[in-house]
Amino acid sequence: MLCGICGFALAQTPEWSQTSFRQERYPAREWYVGYAFGQLRPNDNVERELEALKRTAQNNLTQHIIVTVQSTSDLETTSRQTRTSAGETEESAREFRQVVETATSATVTNMEVRTSHNRETGTIYALAVVCKTNLANYYQSQISLWLNEAEGTLNRANQLAERGRKKQALNECKNVNVDELFARVLFAQDLLTAVFTATGKPAREQVLQQNRSQRLRNALIQTIADLENSIYIFVEIVETVDGENVDFITNRLPGLLTEKDCNCNFTEFEDQADFVIRINARLTRCNNAQNETIFCYVNATVSVLNAYTQRTLRPSISEAKGGWTRNNRERAIDEAFRELTKEIAEKILPMIKN
Repeated sequence: MLCGICGFALAQTPEWSQTSFRQERYPAREWYVGYAFGQLRPNDNVERELEALKRTAQNNLTQHIIVTVQSTSDLETTSRQTRTSAGETEESAREFRQVVETATSATVTNMEVRTSHNRETGTIYALAVVCKTNLANYYQSQISLWLNEAEGTLNRANQLAERGRKKQALNECKNVNVDELFARVLFAQDLLTAVFTATGKPAREQVLQQNRSQRLRNALIQTIADLENSIYIFVEIVETVDGENVDFITNRLPGLLTEKDCNCNFTEFEDQADFVIRINARLTRCNNAQNETIFCYVNATVSVLNAYTQRTLRPSISEAKGGWTRNNRERAIDEAFRELTKEIAEKILPMIKN
């Protein structure tokens, strides 16, 4: 189906002001049409009134699209619900007026608008048209764009959560207004369905991407809920080697606790935390052994404050040892701190989960 904008008459009363002309040149199966006319008063500003009438024609076209898509949406709701997994009915955000409001501005993207003024009669005219094929192509690409945005957000949030940075992960998810984003997707899917229905061809899943959009929406909502229900932890770590600050525990502890399913959300603000963990660790010594082997020892003091009960627990942490061959002191120190981090995680985990 190919669409082309026809030439508009240069006469004072344009041909397209006639209903029969509009029906012939812009058949309903190929075009959405919005039309408006009005009568100027003696002191009216012509340019301003033409601009206002143009907006009226655009709004009429948009309302035409809304009515068409709404009827399609109502028919599609039941079939979509029956396609949800395990026979469950998905309770989606289908307040259609809200859906339409988020998409209205985008529909103007592909409109062609003309105005005319009959100087003899003082009548003004405005016509807005959009080719259904062009509009469908635009929204098909927009669906992919919006879903890619949602998928990218979800991937970044999951990566942050896996590293124990759940507060950042939650912020990443909340940067996307889930209801608004998927309202736009839903509007586009219903519009595409309406366009394809008008041509007598069913809209394919490859075009609508309904399964993908449902999966991503559910995943984002569930991810946000999981992150909001996490335990918030503030961690203050001081670790030194030969008087120099290092970050062996700092880099490993959040991920290690996350692997152990602590449901932790690490925050940078102490006053937001459910638990405040303070760790002071240092290298105590390194000893050379036989066969060019070196052993290094580290210890730590740890406290866990429950922000609600104001009770502080201090687990006993054993001295940790790490060894390496060829007298590689750096690797031996790294191994010692690795073992120390494991014990710290094992000791504090029951304190923050109970």
